[in-house]
Amino acid sequence: MELVSADASGRPHFTAYLSKYLQENVLPLKVTLKGVHPGSRDAGPCTIVIRLSWQHLGLNSPVSFEPGDLLGVMPENSHDMVSKLLKRLHLDSNFTSFVVQRLMIQKKTLTMAGPREEWVPYENLPPATIYEWFKKFLDITTPPTQLLLSEVSTYATNQTEKENLNLLSQDVGVYEQWKHSNRPTILSFLEAFPSLSIPPEAIISKIPLMKPRYYSVSSCLSMSLPTSVDLIVGVVKFTTEDGSSRNGLCSMYLNEAAVGTIVNAFFRRVPGFHLPHDPSDPIILVAPDTDINPFKSFWMHRRELMKVKQRLGTATLFGGNPTNREATIDTEGQTERQLSLKIGGIEVPIEYLSKADKYVTPDRVIVDDKTTKKIFHYKQVRAFKSSKLVFDASTTLLFLTLYIIILTLLFLVFQICFFYLL
Repeated sequence: MELVSADASGRPHFTAYLSKYLQENVLPLKVTLKGVHPGSRDAGPCTIVIRLSWQHLGLNSPVSFEPGDLLGVMPENSHDMVSKLLKRLHLDSNFTSFVVQRLMIQKKTLTMAGPREEWVPYENLPPATIYEWFKKFLDITTPPTQLLLSEVSTYATNQTEKENLNLLSQDVGVYEQWKHSNRPTILSFLEAFPSLSIPPEAIISKIPLMKPRYYSVSSCLSMSLPTSVDLIVGVVKFTTEDGSSRNGLCSMYLNEAAVGTIVNAFFRRVPGFHLPHDPSDPIILVAPDTDINPFKSFWMHRRELMKVKQRLGTATLFGGNPTNREATIDTEGQTERQLSLKIGGIEVPIEYLSKADKYVTPDRVIVDDKTTKKIFHYKQVRAFKSSKLVFDASTTLLFLTLYIIILTLLFLVFQICFFYLL
């Protein structure tokens, strides 16, 4: 590795590098508000509301997004995990305070004379300190791949560990079981194989680069919030089969971000998940798996339209929640949601679907609650020329899968009939 002083020139700005790497207009948004969502239950997973603003940037051109769009957030690994990983790799603070201008890795190439190893530059990381690489650029929470296990097995000094690494790298079944049971991070993997003594360059180039995590926007651009966007984020925490605690990378990053923290993010349009161009068109919103949070920007937008006396079509929302229905209905967030829906012109009360009760097919949508059962035929809904169905991603995927199955069956029937006719 080629090192230069920490104040070396030519060091790219992190946000500018992300824009180039992702081919997106990445903005350094500032956390201006954060709190626990009213619908978050004490006994269950925490759900937070976080507001991100670009007002401090003083942009010449306005930032715009529409209800239904996504915000791609670039997470960062926790300081505690990065520090432990650097210690495990025997990289002290003096070494990590220097900027790495260039990382050289060994590459095997085939020549006429046989295989040859040569040192080549690793181009996927910008000049930065090793701490910054592990903190911002490398996804160290992702389980190590079989390729990584195979590459590092040669550095194991314990014979039993070396054999276990070879087994994991060669047997897909054993590897998948190990990955599913332990949900290993790079740190927990290295701790499980203490005899491994790996040079930094040998493992850095094998760790996947950080990827954005996407969240549906939960607000709309308005006179009161012209330079900010809200997100509703469920904080992911779980325990593996061996009893180890794990956290969702991006949700925990946002949960720990204090007011004033800079979060790099960008907007991404979702062409098939928007309100109709004519606000007077009636709409039906169906969210059987994802809860109703992805639709919050829709009724926020409708509320803004009502302020300017815009004529709105009727809107029906059937929201689901993968948790227990009784627990969902009892939350304080139910009152807040019903008020928001009423203000947004969505007239039909929310019907909650649990995993045990929901049943959605291309032909019908069945909604169960304690007092009534309603059946809405999909074909009848399609008969209304001015209606627009807005489904979440899971429902759209279900319909697409069923469509492909039906086409495949029709093709097989045609082939059989053609064979008998011959």
